[in-house]
Amino acid sequence: MYTEILSTRRSVPFQQPVSTAVVVIACALGGTGSVFALSHASAWSKMLDTRVPNFYVQTADANVARLDIRSTAEHLANIRQVFNPAIADLATVFGVSRQAIYKWIGGESKPEDEKLARIRSLSLAADAFQKARVTRASSLLKMKAFEGQSLLDLVAAGTLLPEHSQTLVAEAQAMDAAYSRSGLARSKAAPSDDWRAELSIPGSSE
Repeated sequence: MYTEILSTRRSVPFQQPVSTAVVVIACALGGTGSVFALSHASAWSKMLDTRVPNFYVQTADANVARLDIRSTAEHLANIRQVFNPAIADLATVFGVSRQAIYKWIGGESKPEDEKLARIRSLSLAADAFQKARVTRASSLLKMKAFEGQSLLDLVAAGTLLPEHSQTLVAEAQAMDAAYSRSGLARSKAAPSDDWRAELSIPGSSE
């Protein structure tokens, strides 16, 4: 097993299988060293989060996913970058005040475990959209695509799954493909709001 610990770095590469891998923490915690099983990362990651906020474990095997122990602030930054939701919407989804959201963003406080789980689920959805290079993620956030529920609704209920994100990613990709086939992307005509005119909507009073 190869393990590297540097006080100025936050990653720990290793080559042993995840089932038997351990992480040796020494300089990062300023002690004599400790050994942590990767399979129990959910237990010890909270301790590291308070003392080493940006610590993560990076696997040497490309086929093994990186252990995600991003901080609350990092998850929220990821969500805001990809989905660009209103702070009021986040407050509603997570059942807190807007002030609480701002404190989480600033690292002044931390959410309860149940709320953190919901934040992580939405952040993972943001990862999926970003990986697929979906440019209209913000417009899909409130789409009622799941029996009258949107991604935000699913997050609020604590029922958001990776399959939901993949469904919307596939939908976005299909829409982009249809747009490309239509030839509109190659049109040199200037964008127009003519479609909003009264004559285009029979019976409209506008």
